[in-house]
Amino acid sequence: MNAIIPYYNLNPKQKKIIISANQKLYKKASKKEKTLILNDLQIITGYSRKYIIYLLNTHNKTITRKGNVILKADITKTSTSKRGRKRIYTRDIAQILFRLWKISGGISSKHLKAFIVENYDTLWNYPELKDVPEEKRELIKQISHATIDRLLKPYRDRYNDGCIPFPIRKRRRKSLHLVKGQIDIELWKEKRPEKPGYIEVDLVEHNGGNSKGEFIYTLCGVDVKTYWVFLRPLKNKARVWTVEALDDIISSSPFTVYHIHSDNGSEFINSHLLNFCREKDIKFTRSREHISNDNPHVENRNMVVVRRYVGYARYDTEKELKILKGLYHYIELRHNFFIPTMRLMTKEKVGKKYKRVYETKTPYQRVIEDPSVPELIKEALIEFKKKLDIVKINKTIIKLYNQLEKAHRKKEVNPDLPH
Repeated sequence: MNAIIPYYNLNPKQKKIIISANQKLYKKASKKEKTLILNDLQIITGYSRKYIIYLLNTHNKTITRKGNVILKADITKTSTSKRGRKRIYTRDIAQILFRLWKISGGISSKHLKAFIVENYDTLWNYPELKDVPEEKRELIKQISHATIDRLLKPYRDRYNDGCIPFPIRKRRRKSLHLVKGQIDIELWKEKRPEKPGYIEVDLVEHNGGNSKGEFIYTLCGVDVKTYWVFLRPLKNKARVWTVEALDDIISSSPFTVYHIHSDNGSEFINSHLLNFCREKDIKFTRSREHISNDNPHVENRNMVVVRRYVGYARYDTEKELKILKGLYHYIELRHNFFIPTMRLMTKEKVGKKYKRVYETKTPYQRVIEDPSVPELIKEALIEFKKKLDIVKINKTIIKLYNQLEKAHRKKEVNPDLPH
């Protein structure tokens, strides 16, 4: 006794019709005959043996209640409706989020959520987002950061961490010569600034793993209260360039600088900078030796801002210094006016775990909301931000970064050229 075998190619529905046609034959067959039928159906359909048995036993099966037939199974009919609730955030929403993520520069989901809320009215004016319908814009506005994370995961995996490329070079740390001076030590837990103007500073070296000769440094400064970032490239770490860069930071800051905190590097711990701070009526403190946690905010920015954009290459020419000046100007605009940062507000122990509450805002928002900043400064900042375009800023950053890479590669090809 053999199963009915068709002589044409089968789609899934046709396969199930054949299985259903063999059901009566299968139920009347002996154990040996059932084995032969299953062998034939397996060859015809390509289904597993267990699945064929399940279909043969399921077809025409009835469910009755109080003698009435409620449901009769038919494997040849497929349901068009899907289980579960209807999907709210479709692939179209994911693609819009991906465009927003690129505009923001590849930031995390929590930061992207705050970025969308903060710039909601202006984002849809960009060419990449003008075609987004109103109903999808509303969905984007109410989406949670967890859903953003889930929807963007496949795009992030393919896109290599954001729209701004950066090199991954081998990191090398240089031991610092500590200089003792008449400068007070301040611990990280003692930092409780009530207003903007408390600046942590540090130097980032760009030696490419070779500390011989002169090379460019970046002076990175962060306001502890608002997380406002300052970036200044230095020809080398001579005291004159350090003091000059700090003077430029103080004069360009949107708030009054009243406190500077550094590590124990000789570029900071010297009489020149100490006298400079005294003349400006600025308090000057330093970290404990070999304790980077006393300078936590700027240490973080060294990696997520400076190293992310310019990497670990060696920069030591006038041309590279000039490009870095322009690049840092636009990086400052991007991070200070558009990129939200998370600031720890409260931390309490609940059982064996700690519950932390964070505030996610841009440095610009924190400056505007701070009552110690003069109203004239706030009005000027608001007018200035209206003129900024995040898409143009991102494109300019990429353009300047490519120029920096080109200058670096040209130098590597012609190492004997005068710098």
